[in-house]
Amino acid sequence: MGLLRCFTDMKSLVAVTLALLITGASLAQKHSAPKPQAQQWRPYVYPDDGFAITLPAQTTPRNDGGDRHIHVYTVRLEDGTIFNLRAVHKLMDCETTLADLWDKADGNKDPQEPVIRGTLKEVSLSGLRGLEYETGSSTERNLHRFHCGDKIFYIISAGYKGKRPADVNRIINSFQVVNPAHQ
Repeated sequence: MGLLRCFTDMKSLVAVTLALLITGASLAQKHSAPKPQAQQWRPYVYPDDGFAITLPAQTTPRNDGGDRHIHVYTVRLEDGTIFNLRAVHKLMDCETTLADLWDKADGNKDPQEPVIRGTLKEVSLSGLRGLEYETGSSTERNLHRFHCGDKIFYIISAGYKGKRPADVNRIINSFQVVNPAHQ
């Protein structure tokens, strides 16, 4: 009988020990796991594409679809939002291009990506005329923004869930034209 009682006490002791080991290991893992670093916002200047902008991380431009006349700058924000800025080096009539984009957005009936009512508007950025609108649904949205420079056309886009993140506005509002590419 003493052996049976000792066996039962041992089972309890082993169960408690295992529970403490598991709890301790998970707590140690939580405290020792490296915390993601906060994004370090700073200004960047891209003279070849005629702009300066504040971003949470450096980005290297790449040619859009292999087209050397279109440079894409992509940044992933902490909340998963993807921000893109395209600098298009092609001669185009600014007024006609903006009018065509306006008409296309205003008449958009695409059920897959409808223009959200009330989002189409004229905008200005660092003295550049432009327009913007949002497509998608109430849960997932895409920002489309277009601006005419002297020799460069800028396209800003961002995909996000719900309301537009403040960081997207922070990036857009930091945009400044720099002269070398615009002369």
